[in-house]
Amino acid sequence: MLDAPTTRRDFLKGTGALIVSFSLAGPLAEASAQTVTAAKPVALDEVDSFLTLASTGRVTVYTGKVDLGTGTRTSLRQIVAEELDVPLDWIALVEGDTATTPDQGPTWGSLTIQVGGVQIRQASATARKALLEQAAQRLGVAPDALEIRYGVVRVKTDSTKSVAYSELIGDREFHLKVDKTAPLKNPGEYTIVGTSVPRVDIPAKVTGEWRYMQDVRVPGMLHARVVRPPAVGAELRSVDESSVSGIKGLRKVVRQANFLAVVADSEWAAVKAASQLKATWSSWEGLPEMSKLYEHVRSTAINKDEVTIDKGDPKAALAGAAKRLEATYEFAIHTHGSIGPSCAIAEWKNDQLTVWTASQATHLLRRDLAMTFGVPADKVRCLYFDGAGCYGRNGHEDAAADAALLAREMGRPVRVQWMRHDEHGWDPKGPPTLVDVAGGLDAAGNVVAWQSQFWIPKVTLITEGVPFVAATLADLPRKPTLNPGNVFQNSAPSYTFANVHAVCHRLESTPFRPSWIRTPGRMQNTYANEAFMDELAAAAGVDPIEFRLRHMNDARGATVLKAAARKAKWETRPSPRKAGGGVARGRGVSYVKYENVRTYVAAVAEVEVERTSGAIRVTRVSVAQDCGQIINPDGVRAQLEGNVIQTVSRTLKEELTWDRSRVTSVDWQSYPILTFPEAPVVESELIHRPSDPPWGVGEPSAAVVPSAISNAVFDATGVRMRTVPFTPERFKAAVKAQA
Repeated sequence: MLDAPTTRRDFLKGTGALIVSFSLAGPLAEASAQTVTAAKPVALDEVDSFLTLASTGRVTVYTGKVDLGTGTRTSLRQIVAEELDVPLDWIALVEGDTATTPDQGPTWGSLTIQVGGVQIRQASATARKALLEQAAQRLGVAPDALEIRYGVVRVKTDSTKSVAYSELIGDREFHLKVDKTAPLKNPGEYTIVGTSVPRVDIPAKVTGEWRYMQDVRVPGMLHARVVRPPAVGAELRSVDESSVSGIKGLRKVVRQANFLAVVADSEWAAVKAASQLKATWSSWEGLPEMSKLYEHVRSTAINKDEVTIDKGDPKAALAGAAKRLEATYEFAIHTHGSIGPSCAIAEWKNDQLTVWTASQATHLLRRDLAMTFGVPADKVRCLYFDGAGCYGRNGHEDAAADAALLAREMGRPVRVQWMRHDEHGWDPKGPPTLVDVAGGLDAAGNVVAWQSQFWIPKVTLITEGVPFVAATLADLPRKPTLNPGNVFQNSAPSYTFANVHAVCHRLESTPFRPSWIRTPGRMQNTYANEAFMDELAAAAGVDPIEFRLRHMNDARGATVLKAAARKAKWETRPSPRKAGGGVARGRGVSYVKYENVRTYVAAVAEVEVERTSGAIRVTRVSVAQDCGQIINPDGVRAQLEGNVIQTVSRTLKEELTWDRSRVTSVDWQSYPILTFPEAPVVESELIHRPSDPPWGVGEPSAAVVPSAISNAVFDATGVRMRTVPFTPERFKAAVKAQA
C-alpha cells in the first residue's frame, strides 16, 4: 500500500533534499541559508528545474517525461551520471510530477532522450561548469587544472587538494540559467553512456514490489465504476436507484447529463452496483457499417489537403512510363489493448485538484483538467505512476477525468478503475488509414514517377489533448473532437525520385474518437510506401534491397539496409520466390528514415504461410538501426524487440470490430493479440555513432514491420496483402482475387 505524497513538504522529504537558496555567481561564503518557501523552479531554462544536489552527495533529476516501460528512467540517470561524473546509484529520478518537474512535452514521438534527455544533459553540463569554476576559486587553480571523479573535484597534479560537490552546492539552489554553450563531456571519455546498465526498475517488477498506478492508495478514498452507455451516442433517459439499494457499502449513484457512475466504500461494492444498476438509454446507430469502412473513409468530407512532397512532374512522367502500377492499402482501426485497464485517483482539497495517474502527458493532462473543471492550471497537480501499458493516449487520461468529476461530487478522494470492457470499448482508437499509390518505371526498371494519396483525420493544435469521455457525457467543457497528432509523417517516401507527389486528405471526421497508438501515422504510411516499393521492385525484376539502394541518396540509410541484409543472411534475388509445398516460406524487407529526418531502420521479416488454412506466421525478424548516439544498448535492443513483437500482433491479428451502435471487440477473445508461442525470434544490429546527437528508438522500428511482413508473404506465395490485419480469411480472399 502506498500513501502517495500530497504536499511539497512531503515530496521534498521523500527526495532527501532540502532546497535552499544560493548563487554560484558569488563566493560560497556569502551564500544564504534561507529555506525556499516558493515552489520549486520548473522553467525549462533553469538548472534548478532539472537538478538538485544534496549534502549527502545524492543527485535528484527532475523530468517532465515519464517511463512507459521503455527504460528511460535508467538512461536519463546515465546521462546525468556521465555529465556530472557521479556514480549511477547516487542518482534519484522524479518524473511526471507537474508541481516539481519542468514541462518537457508529452512522452510521445520517441522524444524522451532526443529532446528531454538533451535538455537534462545541457542543464547538467551547465551545473558541471559552474561547480568547476567554484572549485577552482576554492582551490586556487584554473578550472582546466581540475578533474572530477565520483562527485569530487580535485587538482589533477595533486589529488590531496579536492572539494566535493556536496560542499560546493549541497542542499542549495544553483540559480543559473541553462547555458546552451556549456561544454559537454567528450564522448571519447564516456564510462556510463553507451554501456548496457541494468534497468533500475526491473528487480522490483520481477519480485512484484513495484507500485503501479493500480496499486496506489490514498487515505480516505472511495471506489467508483462508471456505467457506460450501451451505444456511443445514446442518451440517458432514467435511472432506477432502487435496483442497487441493497448493496452494502454503496455511497451514491452519480448522474450528470449522460454520465452515470456508482461510488462505494469498497471496489467490489462498486463493481456489483455497476453491474446491477438499471438505467434506460435511448437507441443510437450512428456508426458506419464495418464492412464498408474504407468506402466510408473515402467518402468522408475533406477538411483540407496537405501536400507533403511535390517534385518534378509525376503526372506527365507516369503517363510516359514504360510500366505503370497502382495499388490501394488499408490499415485497420486499432485499440490500445493495455494489458491492465486504466486507473486514476483524484482528490479536491482547498479548491485544488490532485490526480494520481499513469498518463504519459501529465502536464497536458493538467491543462485539460483545468479547462474541463474551470480552475487555473496551477490549482491542478498530476502525479505519475506506471500503468500497465500505454504507447499512445489510451484510457489513463479518461480515468483521471472520471475520478476528478466523482471526487468533486463526493468531497472525498475517489479511485476509478476501468474494467476490460471500458478499456477496449471506450479508449481512443488509432484511426483507419487509406492510401492510394501509383508509380511508373522506365525501360531500365527505375522509378520515374510516384504519386500517393492518404486519407487521414484532420489535426487540431498538436498541443491539445483528446476530449475526455467524462466531459462529453457530462456536458463539461472539452477539447475539439479530433487530434490524432502528426499522422502525416512519412507520407513522403524515404527515397530520391525525380518526379514525386504525396498529398494527405485531412478528413473532417473519423468513426471513433481518435488518438495516437505507437508509431502513429508513420507505421501506416511506411506500410503503404514500402509495400508499393516492393511491388515496383518485383515489376522491375530486381532484388528488393538492390532496388531500394538504387533509389537512395543517403549513405546512412544504405548502411542500415546493408546491415539488415547481413544480419538476415539475405539471399539476393528478385521476388517472388513462390516456394512450393503446403507451407510456403519467404522473406521481405522494409526501410524507413523516421519522419524523413531522424532514426534509420531496416528490417527483414521471414514468414511461413500455410496455404490451406491461410495462416501466416512470422518466424524471424532481423532489424538494423542507426539512432545516432546510443545511451543504453541493451535498452535499445529491448525497444526493437518490443516494437517488433507488438507490431507483428497488430499486423496479423488486431482489428477493432463494431456494429452500428458500439464497439463489439471488448475482450481478448474478440480482440486477439499475439501469444507467446507465436512471437518471432528478433535479432538486431545497432549502429552506434557516439559523437552524433541521440535520436528516438521507442517508435521507429515498429514502422517497418507491417510492410516487411507483407513483402515476405508475397515472396513466399506471390500474393499481395494490402489490408491490415493479414488474417487467414484475408489471405485466402487475396489468393482468390489473384486467381
